[in-house]
Amino acid sequence: MSINYGPLSLACLLVLCLCTAGTAHVPVQGGENDHLDHALPVENPEKSWVVYDTLPPGGGVKYYRFDLKEGDELRLGLFTPDHTASPPTLVVMEPEVAGSGATPSGVEIPPDAAAVVVESAPPDQPEYEPFTPSALYPVAAYTLVATVPGTYYAAVAGDEGNFGLSVGFREEFSPSEWLGVPLSVVGVHLWEGQSPALVFGPLVLALAIGAVFLARAPRRPDLPGLLALAAGLLYIGGGAMVLLQMGIAIAQTGWAVAALFTLIFALGPMLLGVVALRAGRERERKGFVLKMAGVGLLGFLLWAGLVVGPILALAAALAGALRRGG
Repeated sequence: MSINYGPLSLACLLVLCLCTAGTAHVPVQGGENDHLDHALPVENPEKSWVVYDTLPPGGGVKYYRFDLKEGDELRLGLFTPDHTASPPTLVVMEPEVAGSGATPSGVEIPPDAAAVVVESAPPDQPEYEPFTPSALYPVAAYTLVATVPGTYYAAVAGDEGNFGLSVGFREEFSPSEWLGVPLSVVGVHLWEGQSPALVFGPLVLALAIGAVFLARAPRRPDLPGLLALAAGLLYIGGGAMVLLQMGIAIAQTGWAVAALFTLIFALGPMLLGVVALRAGRERERKGFVLKMAGVGLLGFLLWAGLVVGPILALAAALAGALRRGG
């Protein structure tokens, strides 16, 4: 008895991505938040966020704002993408508490708050972050439970350079946040200082190889097949991008068990890409619509194909359904 591994593989991937969806964070890019009155507002601060930000040439301060109710818990973590002997300093400003530590020069403090300066202690070795994936140096952490409702602030002060501020502990995503993660992750690698050629290289290579084989194919695919092939190449190229970033990170951190989660978001899309490529090349389109619909939906769940891939997969399913109906 033969087994159809396509639907079985799709089902296994669905289980894996649902198991890992609750362990990621929402990435956010910093902006012009270099004054207290321009502090970046972080909504729902118990939700897990990571803000990727940069201190300007010559050094400076970046500000963040949190509206807390009594009893809310605020967890903050400061990290850098590289080792530095002079890491930035985290300053937390709370209403109706006694301040502590020497506040760095240039930090603005609200009149009704006091500053708690959190000591920075960079580790010798970076930690592996599985969902970006990246090698990061955690330098400071602070947790508070709001005793009074109001507006709390955090400031990061230091010399020129990149840093990240993690906020919260509850892993939650809105649909738009989840769908936007692949593009945000690209922004993170560019924030780290990588060149666009390195970040996008595996994807460009996969598309180029696919274009060569398509040009030499004796039979040109119809529209549903062409869409399926394009989706498959984007899935495979996107998975290769993740594998490359995983290798770059592990080269700095050494092997980490958390890398197994990264493999799900690398090999999963690549497996889906193979399913899409096979579907696009088959002369008999038995089960094509169902396969491509599954590839598209799972692609969104697994952050595959930089958003474009799943859209093309669903378009292939729709085109196949229309052609069969016609």
